[in-house]
Amino acid sequence: MYVGLAPPVSCSPNHAIATYAIAQHLAGRDVEGLPAFSEIPPRRLRVLTAASWGRADAVGSEFDHLPADLTTGLWLWMAELFTYSKDLTPLELDAAGTLMLRLGYPERAARLLGVTDVLAGVPAFPPDVRPEHALARVAVCAQLHPSPALVVAQALRAVADPRLPVMIRLMLAGFAIPLEARREAGSGALHRAVRSAEQALTRWTDVDPEHRWVERKVLRSLSGAAVRRGEPEAASAYLDRAALSAMETRPRGGLRRLAWDEEVLALLEAQGRVCRSRGDAGGAVAATSRMSDIAPYDAHAWAAHGYALLASDRLDESLHAYEEMLRLGGHPVAEAAFHLGWIHESRGDRRRAQDSYAYSHAIDPTVPAVRERLSSFR
Repeated sequence: MYVGLAPPVSCSPNHAIATYAIAQHLAGRDVEGLPAFSEIPPRRLRVLTAASWGRADAVGSEFDHLPADLTTGLWLWMAELFTYSKDLTPLELDAAGTLMLRLGYPERAARLLGVTDVLAGVPAFPPDVRPEHALARVAVCAQLHPSPALVVAQALRAVADPRLPVMIRLMLAGFAIPLEARREAGSGALHRAVRSAEQALTRWTDVDPEHRWVERKVLRSLSGAAVRRGEPEAASAYLDRAALSAMETRPRGGLRRLAWDEEVLALLEAQGRVCRSRGDAGGAVAATSRMSDIAPYDAHAWAAHGYALLASDRLDESLHAYEEMLRLGGHPVAEAAFHLGWIHESRGDRRRAQDSYAYSHAIDPTVPAVRERLSSFR
């Protein structure tokens, strides 16, 4: 789907179905009916998918340069629509920019979103911007800026800026806090942003239910920062609040249920990390097992569950999880094959281990850990 916008099939992951739905609504000029999708797939999805097909000609950075044999009618319609982007409404331009970001074309996304100077860091936000489109704007800047850490630093400062709308401050907190926590969990900037985000949450009242995902994203971010600081109880408390909020807004079906499922997957993954941080391997396995129940065709769900099983030394069950991931095909096969190799090696089956490592290396020869394991068999 990410290469050419082919229609999703029965085994497509939820994030691909969501991306296709955005394109369909754009084609029908009906973006008002789109729910907010709070997670943006990584830009490498398209590149890795094309590479897994052996199509180096499809990994370029320009949307219009995709080889003709890979394009679909919807892809071509998007290209024509963007050619006459001056005829699009502001909301359609925002949706178009978000689509380009999800498809891995941040340069085109920046032009559509009106982010003309990524060197300025955090962009200006229109007064009526939707939070998911504000997130797309700052994500574009972080992807294209030569120093992404500067964008994160500016976002952290903006979290504490009382002149900005509370919703924008919270959206920036949900974006920047996880990145800063990975960089330096004890930084003063992170501490100030956490405190400001907590204060902003208490002031955000009469929230449109469509925007409650912003609150939950912030709570997940605060939970992740607490894990990094070695505070698992605080991390659990944040996630409990996020889970309660999610259950209060659970939709019955359609695209809103799809968007809600994406959120729940992120919550369950975060819960697994919190459980591992406090030594509860069984809790991590239980949380991540629900991920594969919700999204059985999402390689990331199986990867999270497989890792939790590995961490609890349940090798047979982990083997099954990575085999399920392997069956999905495409770019995740390299990761699945590497972990299968590690499991086979741990069980003393060196032939299968070597075959799995070789398979992983053949798909993605850039991973040092795979090369290292392969070299040990020589």
